[in-house]
Amino acid sequence: MLKPLNLALAKGKNFGWGVCSHYIEQELRKLGLPVQMVDENSPAQLPGTVFHALADLDMNPLHPVRGACNVGYTFFENELTEQSRLNANNYDLVLAGSTWCRQKLVEHGIANSGALIQGIDPDRFFPLPPKEDNKLFIVFSGGKFELRKGQDLVLSAFRKIQQKYSDIILMNMWFNFWPETMAMFQHSRHIMFSAHGDDWSAFMNHLYRINGLDPKRIITLGAIDNEHLAAVYAKTDMGVFPNRCEGGTNLVLMEYMACGKPVAASSTSGHKDILTRENCLMLDQMTPYPIYDANKNLWADWEEPSVDQLVEHIEYAYHHQQEMQALGEQAGRDMLRLTWADTAKSLVRSLEGLPVSAAGPNGSDQDANKEKP
Repeated sequence: MLKPLNLALAKGKNFGWGVCSHYIEQELRKLGLPVQMVDENSPAQLPGTVFHALADLDMNPLHPVRGACNVGYTFFENELTEQSRLNANNYDLVLAGSTWCRQKLVEHGIANSGALIQGIDPDRFFPLPPKEDNKLFIVFSGGKFELRKGQDLVLSAFRKIQQKYSDIILMNMWFNFWPETMAMFQHSRHIMFSAHGDDWSAFMNHLYRINGLDPKRIITLGAIDNEHLAAVYAKTDMGVFPNRCEGGTNLVLMEYMACGKPVAASSTSGHKDILTRENCLMLDQMTPYPIYDANKNLWADWEEPSVDQLVEHIEYAYHHQQEMQALGEQAGRDMLRLTWADTAKSLVRSLEGLPVSAAGPNGSDQDANKEKP
């Protein structure tokens, strides 16, 4: 690794990239590394190593800076393109957010790659005591509202649940800062989608009503900063994550499990790095869910879990709450092996494994360490 280490990452408290960036910086500083944060005022050429957040599927960096050594960090769910492969050559190493994501890189000829798994903060997310008020069984669902995250499956499941149980409540945290990504719900076979309402609550209540759900039995949360999430999780009995695809390991899922809460989650893509049959109710009845573009090219190669199995898991958890407590305890123990401190150490090992002579894949500084004549 060429020093200093420049972090060209994101800022924020209530979305994945921002949380990830904050913790990576914090843990690298704890290791005593010479870390510098890149911002809009940083020069285009920097000494040492630059660790880039890759902002899109084409592997473009979030910040237009270069270092003597350049390492990218990527999370994606759609099929890579030829431009993705070409731009990957701009980095000495491309790290993916999950084993599945890294395998996709390899399949597309991006051999200069590895995996860097996200972590949890054990001081913020740790096993919580059982919920005090047991009058209601509260099911949590998180993640921005979009087809990939599978909230249409949650709504479909709860349409059935509400018909059978008056004391099972859905609490969701689905606020989406990028409303254009919600349009794909028009292709869902599970719900009707119509964008209507002056604010988030009105928008969601409209969707509940047109899909035969009782809005009074659904708690709709807005955007919540990461430091306040554990207090939200403490009010719930289980979490459901029927995601069709995750390029990373799903940070909200990991943090929820770290609180010792049981989950029902889909066995697919990045989820597979953290789920076992001992720490979750696994949604394993998966159906291929390919999406093609207008030219009939494969755009996304996802999988869809079964709504019926999701309903079965919610009902099982409702009727077997003591067993669910044991499942949640195992989830909490498993997440202690996946902390942000571990992520930072893994990153350092990856950087130290890079030969100095590899720096500057475009030739920017590749001669810097050659012997002088």
